[in-house]
Amino acid sequence: MKKADSIEKGIWLHPQAPGPLIHFPYISQFGDMKFSKVRMDENMKPHLNDGIEIHYVESGRYEWTINGNPVFLYPGDLSITAPWQLNGSPAGKMDMGHISWIILKPENYSQKVSLDFGPLFKSSKAIQGNLGELIAIENGIVIRNVKVLSRYFKRISEELRTQGAGYKIVIRNLLENFLIALNRQLSTRQQKIAQEGFLISQLSNEICKDFSKKWPVEDLAMKFGMGKTKFTAMVKKLTGYPPNSFIIHLRIAYAKEVLKKERNVNLTNLAYECGFSSLQHFTTYFSNRTGLSPANFHKQIHAIVLKDVKK
Repeated sequence: MKKADSIEKGIWLHPQAPGPLIHFPYISQFGDMKFSKVRMDENMKPHLNDGIEIHYVESGRYEWTINGNPVFLYPGDLSITAPWQLNGSPAGKMDMGHISWIILKPENYSQKVSLDFGPLFKSSKAIQGNLGELIAIENGIVIRNVKVLSRYFKRISEELRTQGAGYKIVIRNLLENFLIALNRQLSTRQQKIAQEGFLISQLSNEICKDFSKKWPVEDLAMKFGMGKTKFTAMVKKLTGYPPNSFIIHLRIAYAKEVLKKERNVNLTNLAYECGFSSLQHFTTYFSNRTGLSPANFHKQIHAIVLKDVKK
């Protein structure tokens, strides 16, 4: 156990100071630490581990990076990275707060090999394999507000500290149940992602059927079985745009494709075809979204094409 001082308290077990982890070959590191000051540590910079690294934030705010993508972890958040995914603090620091983490070392696992923790785990190969696939298909995972999983870190921490009778069995059972709970969380999350992706795909297809049509948000919400408020919030969450703005985004995207393909374009007709009330209306929105007027965009694209042809 790492010696506590005035700025940090808790348990931190790792290969250089394994303590009871010598009895758990599938755990290469475990930490449950409270920091009252920022702790600088070069080892906290983005790094690879020999296992699946899972962090859970009890309190505080942690600036993290996963495979070069910046993320912020807040209380109740959990992050997961595979052995081939870089993760850590870009500044090499542990912020103030309370964070728990575990690095689980499988017997076999890679981007091409199914996750397998070996004979010590009773959970089925199917569950382990599915969990491995769910971790592998994403470039690092952050699950927001998953406080239901905090109890596993607390119980494992307590068992490692006290090492009461049968603690090895208790910890193994806790990890079994944790992996099952994690598999459920990720499976539900993946289903939700698929459903949300389907919603946006269906919405886009509906709009693209007829850009010239007016699309009241109330009618679209009803079409997808939602109220206006829920529909608006969902579209904004998934696309970054409120519904009306997303429709304009699709119209501009279509206009750009036409302008790229066609050498001779009647801009007024294109404006009406894309659902704008006038050429001026079309030009304003197109310029705001692309930085160029439709006419200048068309000239620039085809000037580049001609230049390439001459080469």
